[in-house]
Amino acid sequence: MADFYAGYISGALGILLGSPLDILKVHLQSHSSSLPSTLSSTPLFPTVTSYIRGTTAPLLGHGGLNAILYYTYNRTLSLLSTPQLQQQQSPLARIWAAGAVSGAVSFVLSAPTELVKVRAQMHPGKSSYEVARGVIKREGVRGLYFGGVVTGVRDSVGYGF
Repeated sequence: MADFYAGYISGALGILLGSPLDILKVHLQSHSSSLPSTLSSTPLFPTVTSYIRGTTAPLLGHGGLNAILYYTYNRTLSLLSTPQLQQQQSPLARIWAAGAVSGAVSFVLSAPTELVKVRAQMHPGKSSYEVARGVIKREGVRGLYFGGVVTGVRDSVGYGF
């Protein structure tokens, strides 16, 4: 259970520390002529709270995501480390497989968390809650998983490595 708590704490701290850089990245990546001119003319961080804009969903979700990753990785590695399986696989293959399984399982939280985060950052006046509620109202729960297959594959391969 310690791996679950360690994962949650590390995920939450990572979001708090990385949020300003993530906001800057999204701002730079989304800057185009199709965006409202008010977005490009407003300061990026006009208030102290703007440093953590759009972090509510990732703060809650990423802590849970890391908790799932740590827990699933350790349990999968234990299952793959049985004497019968140790003879069939190299240690690196077991480590990669445990990472890939944990990445695939994490899609349950990572897909909706990332969708809400990006949409909240694209619409500075809306909270993560408002974005999530709007997506569910318009598209149902399924809408939270738009792009989820790509996220799951990315996470599975990435966490495998």
